[in-house]
Amino acid sequence: MDTIPERTPSMLEDPPEVDLGTAARLLRSEYGLDAEVTELRSERDRNFLAEAGGQRLVVKVSNSGDDPEQIAMECAAMDHVAVVDPGLPIPRVVTSIDGRPVVMVDAADGRKHQVRVMTVMPGQVADLAALPEWFAADFGAVAAQLTRALQGFGHPAAYRRLDWDPRIVTSLRAYADRLPEEYRREPMRRLLDRFEGLDAATRALPGSVLHGDVTLSNVLMQDGGITGVIDFGDMHHTARVAELAISLTSLLRESDDLWADAGRFLDGYQRVLPLEPAEVELIGELVLARSAASVLISAWRAPLYPDNEEYLTSLVAGSWRILDLLSAVEPADLARRFHRLCGTSRVASAQAADPTLQVRREAALGGELSPLFYRQPLQVVRGEGAWIHTADGRRYLDAYNNVPVVGHAHPAVVQALSRQAAVLNLNSRYLHPNVVELAERLVASMPAGLDTCVFANSGSEANDLAWRMARVVTGRDGAVVADLSYHGVSEATAAFSTNTYPASARPAHVAVFEAPRDPSDDGMAAAQRVRSARGDLGRAGHDLALLAVDSVFSSAGILTPGSSFMRGLQDEARASGGLFLADEVQAGFGRGGQNLWRFQDFGLTPDFVTLGKPMGNGHPVAALITRREIAEAFVEVDEYFSTFGGNPVSCVAALTVLDVIEQTGLVARSGEVGAQLRAGLESLVPDLRVRGQGLMVGVEIPGAPEFAERLRDNGVLVGTTGPGGGVLKIRPPLIWESSHVEVFLSAFEAALR
Repeated sequence: MDTIPERTPSMLEDPPEVDLGTAARLLRSEYGLDAEVTELRSERDRNFLAEAGGQRLVVKVSNSGDDPEQIAMECAAMDHVAVVDPGLPIPRVVTSIDGRPVVMVDAADGRKHQVRVMTVMPGQVADLAALPEWFAADFGAVAAQLTRALQGFGHPAAYRRLDWDPRIVTSLRAYADRLPEEYRREPMRRLLDRFEGLDAATRALPGSVLHGDVTLSNVLMQDGGITGVIDFGDMHHTARVAELAISLTSLLRESDDLWADAGRFLDGYQRVLPLEPAEVELIGELVLARSAASVLISAWRAPLYPDNEEYLTSLVAGSWRILDLLSAVEPADLARRFHRLCGTSRVASAQAADPTLQVRREAALGGELSPLFYRQPLQVVRGEGAWIHTADGRRYLDAYNNVPVVGHAHPAVVQALSRQAAVLNLNSRYLHPNVVELAERLVASMPAGLDTCVFANSGSEANDLAWRMARVVTGRDGAVVADLSYHGVSEATAAFSTNTYPASARPAHVAVFEAPRDPSDDGMAAAQRVRSARGDLGRAGHDLALLAVDSVFSSAGILTPGSSFMRGLQDEARASGGLFLADEVQAGFGRGGQNLWRFQDFGLTPDFVTLGKPMGNGHPVAALITRREIAEAFVEVDEYFSTFGGNPVSCVAALTVLDVIEQTGLVARSGEVGAQLRAGLESLVPDLRVRGQGLMVGVEIPGAPEFAERLRDNGVLVGTTGPGGGVLKIRPPLIWESSHVEVFLSAFEAALR
């Protein structure tokens, strides 16, 4: 016999015993509002409408079983959506007199409850209205828009079990015995058998922390449009298609023409967020599962709360209509119908693996000229957050690609550049606010004196321009860089990239200093190495114009020098009459976990700072920040213009990256998650040399290239660097969380065996 499964706490607790008078007193004492209060309907919580001085607010008293972290997640998610997609109509949290988003209230039975006050969205709840013809497509579009806006959001409270989640409907099996109509019980048990494996099937599909209840009861409409999406109380991490199924099920319960309305909804959804064939395959099963969950939960809860029976059974009739219609269709046939509605195929996606692609690439791009990673190259089809998906259906944790610094396809960045590209994209010799604002924000993030920003398309261009400026300002033509350095692909910067050619091929105008591989290397050692390199330049007929340093010594094996060494480099370069460049292309944007720029960790004030494509999350944009007198001296004898360096689209992408980093605390997170990663690696193999700072980590390990292949086989992507490629290079998107570290360490441990 089936046992009753454990339930989520808020499903077990009675709704709060908070009456109108208590709500009014709380508004007066905590918010300074004298309001007229009326009660709103709810299942687990107690909600009120408050009207004060023409202002209308919702007072939400949460169930005592609700986790405070869950409430904090809801508030954070609403703030996130408001930033990522300001056009989405969602409520705003109103803070108390002393600035708190959540306050406490004592109920009549002695329990304490969390309370939030939110703005009221205009319009009528959709499930109380006759739905017009336009509604289905608009509902699909809004559901997709909210899903897209939340894709970059993360919170530890999201990883919870929720009874309404259609993926886990089989956990409700015991409630089949409680269905009021006995003739329904056995068919329901057979239907639940059909859903075995549904949860596992969704695990490989795109997912994130999502709303969880974008349904007709939480959507408002008015004047021919959707005016609000409310109630974030069911937020949890789920598959994107499961979230879609929740919304679609809600619509179909009220439908007189199920397939026509499903088609309209899916058309609207895919205008915003195209679906993958593997997702479409499961839509029908998930709609069935959500409908089954509705009748099973009603059968459980309605007898417990007879005073609220009408509300608790309000979804039952519509759910049975869906179940009776769709359960008669075999899963394969049901999937085919949804594929036809979505314009996808059961057989293969448009991104199916092409066995000829590698051969064609070598023929068109040149094999050695354009090398690929791994013995068996990956055909990638999609990136999402910290994950990369390939044409064979696998997904890989990205522990290598630093360019998508705030995660692959971050929705805020994608939306921002898409909106701007639809309006204007032009060169920067015209006035545009995006260009000016980005320059202002970059300059404001720099030490005093670095007051001039020049935009380019890549870090190579930025470094190349710094070299041109240094030669003009100093009247010299010699450069000093670290051994095994990398600074770009132009003719000038390739000469500085000493990891790409043997020492015998190094141009005479470039000299090297030994990178700080010994932690005891100090300022005196640095100064001596610069003097030695300058001597090499002198013997070749050159003198120091520029000393360029990658602030993490990435190509030298990811090194962590002390501040004394770095200041020694800077000071000796200037004492020698040269200029000092901090190359932040790999190190910048908070990767070090302490400051936005790695050179700041050492207390440096460079003459040049260069930034590359992480600045736009992969969109081609870069920058050189320098002192005004250097720039002015340069333009007296030369000029610089990059046609599309710093165009409005690139600049809005970069502005959004800065917003995401600041608003989601990615600098601090990089430090915390990086420390967890290094500690985990050191505990796995105590004698490994683990180096780095924040989310720039190097692991010196025998056979590093082969080990990287084993990690790839285990679902994790890393690179190699350092002498002979003997160091694993770990530099993931900054959105990594503890859960990603755990996945990485598990794969690493398996690769050690």
